[in-house]
Amino acid sequence: MLSTGSLGNCSSVAFIGCSLENIMSASLVFSAPGALADLQTFLQRAARVNNSSARVVAADGHVLVYVGLLVPRGLLDRTPTVLGLRVSSLSEPVDVDEIVPMEALIHRLGVAVSEGASTVSLPPAVPSLAWAAITPPRDNWRRRRGVSSSDLAGAAKKGIQRVAEAIPDNSGDALVQKVRAEVWGEIIPFSKRIPAGAAFAADALGFLDDRSVQVHTNDPWLRLSATNGYVLVKFPTGHDFGPDTED
Repeated sequence: MLSTGSLGNCSSVAFIGCSLENIMSASLVFSAPGALADLQTFLQRAARVNNSSARVVAADGHVLVYVGLLVPRGLLDRTPTVLGLRVSSLSEPVDVDEIVPMEALIHRLGVAVSEGASTVSLPPAVPSLAWAAITPPRDNWRRRRGVSSSDLAGAAKKGIQRVAEAIPDNSGDALVQKVRAEVWGEIIPFSKRIPAGAAFAADALGFLDDRSVQVHTNDPWLRLSATNGYVLVKFPTGHDFGPDTED
């Protein structure tokens, strides 16, 4: 179950007037020397697209950090849910499932990197009901035919151009969301399954290089697996990914 903001030793009733020192925050001890800087870069890239919150899940010696790049607004919005994910190893086990402000986490990672530390304490959690409905599955993924990074980069560039051309200056929020839903929800021409929004996310997060990207599906989810991270997509009402035997 998703946390909506831990108050540590302070009860919800007594929270008013409770000192910040009493709000306990978890600490993550990373195994690899460059893991904190890599995670900071990942979050900085995500913040350029959507600077809101990140979900941090730590268990079994690893920490998973999710960010939301594209999220539908309301039941009628057809924008696919597009998440970025980076996984890092921890040297000390800890169980955490928190939603934290992205800017605050980026700042704490920056301080830790500048001090040469391998540990970062999470900022206080924030309430977030949106994350509860977008938890990706961990098992039963079906591998599909991979896709080249160059094809994804091209689809991302084309989508960005289409959005820019279709949205005039001083456009209302409704028009902006409509255009984005149409562009980023469209399946890219060379794939039967991958929406343009997934290509946009992979490019924005710096996941594309000269290697191919693996593709897996688990209706209504799709996952792109790159060397340094993942993109996860949830279609609004499910998606026909084709028969199991189809590449």
